[in-house]
Amino acid sequence: MNSDGCGESQKNATEESQKAADDVPREPANKVQILMSTYNGEEYIREQIDSILAQSYPDVDILIRDDGSSDDTFVILKEYEEIHPNIRAYQGKNIGVNRSFFELLKKSDREASYIGFSDQDDYWLPEKIEKAVERLRSVLGPALYCSAKTLVDENLEVMERQQNPHVSPGFGNAVIESVCSGCTALMNRAFVDILVERLPEDVVHHDWWCYLAASYLGTVQYDEHSYIYYRQHGKNEVGASGSAFETVRAKARELKKRHGGLKKQLLDFRHYYHSDPKKDALVDAILGAETFPGRLTILFDRRWYRQGGLDNWAVRALFLLNHML
Repeated sequence: MNSDGCGESQKNATEESQKAADDVPREPANKVQILMSTYNGEEYIREQIDSILAQSYPDVDILIRDDGSSDDTFVILKEYEEIHPNIRAYQGKNIGVNRSFFELLKKSDREASYIGFSDQDDYWLPEKIEKAVERLRSVLGPALYCSAKTLVDENLEVMERQQNPHVSPGFGNAVIESVCSGCTALMNRAFVDILVERLPEDVVHHDWWCYLAASYLGTVQYDEHSYIYYRQHGKNEVGASGSAFETVRAKARELKKRHGGLKKQLLDFRHYYHSDPKKDALVDAILGAETFPGRLTILFDRRWYRQGGLDNWAVRALFLLNHML
């Protein structure tokens, strides 16, 4: 018997099997990419990045765009980039948080199965990404995950008053309010592929736009459990308050600051998304509230809703007074 011939045949068979295996289409890796926009965040940025690096989920990388910081934020980011191969940081001119995140979405990794957002000053519990992926893994079609948050002070001490985590997501809510905090969000590939092709120049909030689009196109998974310490301090771009009184005051300040923003956001949304007649009609109805007959109609329209009962009626009153658009 020629053992060499037998060995050669076995080698050839192995090579052919390997080639056949290589030709079989493989499932995409369940990689998660986290997008972070920073601006003068040197005080807390290390804690935030460290908490992402400590995630229990095994395949995570971080893409960071610095929005023209004048402090040492970008120096710190480059230090992390040199040490960690799964971190990439670059600096751009100051364009604001919304446009900065949109730029990140355009540069995001098309091979990643999930894309998420991160603030620069929070702290993520180790299971945060893992829990989000678990909720999205079985969802078919475009989907967005978001969750409740635990409010903490500058020292990560849990605050006495917390926000109500019991919410009902839906397009009727998304047209008038966002329950999606970007720092809790994770999006699947089916959603991101559509989203990046339909990004406006600017919006009220980048995460609100994502909530609008996801509730229009597919599924919003809201998790009432919190896996994030949401730091409250004087430098928050968008903060949150535990007390009802402070929440109302914060919303009033935001409305004044963003007057006209809701109208522009809905006009942009109508431009990019117009394939669902029922949802399109709701957007048209809200935009029609600039005229008096429209304001009166929208006052009693049950298709749209805010999460809080009192807040719901307060905003209807603002529509009546023409202070929403």
